[in-house]
Amino acid sequence: MSGGAVLEGVLERITYANEENGWTVARVDAGRGDLITVVGALLGAQPGESLRMRGRWGSHPQHGRQFQVDNYTTVLPATVQGIRRYLGSGLIKGIGPKTAERIVDHFGTDTLDVIEADPKRLIEVPGLGPKRTALIGAAWEEQKAIKEVMVFLQSVEVSTSIAVRIYKEYGDASITVVREEPYRLAADVWGIGFLTADRIAKAVGIPHDSPERVKAGLRHALSLSSDQGHCFLPEERLIAEAVKLLQVDTGLVIECLGELAEAGEGV
Repeated sequence: MSGGAVLEGVLERITYANEENGWTVARVDAGRGDLITVVGALLGAQPGESLRMRGRWGSHPQHGRQFQVDNYTTVLPATVQGIRRYLGSGLIKGIGPKTAERIVDHFGTDTLDVIEADPKRLIEVPGLGPKRTALIGAAWEEQKAIKEVMVFLQSVEVSTSIAVRIYKEYGDASITVVREEPYRLAADVWGIGFLTADRIAKAVGIPHDSPERVKAGLRHALSLSSDQGHCFLPEERLIAEAVKLLQVDTGLVIECLGELAEAGEGV
């Protein structure tokens, strides 16, 4: 559940980042003259970005007052100075502080719009050749894709650690898989079982009596049985357990079980 406090500021540096679960410790300049320690779900955020973070204030015995982030959005800088700092932060492969300065000197406040909508125009900047221009455009797209995926996954209440695993498994296809085939997650992504996949499926609007849901529930009931040391589960018991788990009609479960058997899925 998201906390109620909001903190806005520029991400100055990342002190620690765990790429497995997205947990990050960072320092943020909130414009009050000192840096604030923020901890939590900051996967995808880069130094130099202006962030709007939601969460809650807390304190740490060693590190003092800190802000615990539940989620964040990027606020693109509007001023020329802000854009220069944003681009020069290492956010995009191929743009360092000097290149950022040349790009912003050329395009001014239109810089981010140019990179977003027409990155080929970067070739107008002295010293930027076609190869470097193409690299910058690709890096911007990649960065944007990660953000879009993370924001989408957070919108369907997937925890940051699970979101990281989903992105590592499917990359840019993550949104499509989660929207259209959420039960695949239980088979493909470590740490996601049927119950988590079922919660995500509900959040993206998969019907309660969808055949995909029933088949995934049957597979789950079978795997639970094999985990308990049974290599065979009587059909009646499997049907009864699936009906109890899924809260759907027995007839639908029998129908889906038949389809699984026909497909040779070991049932």
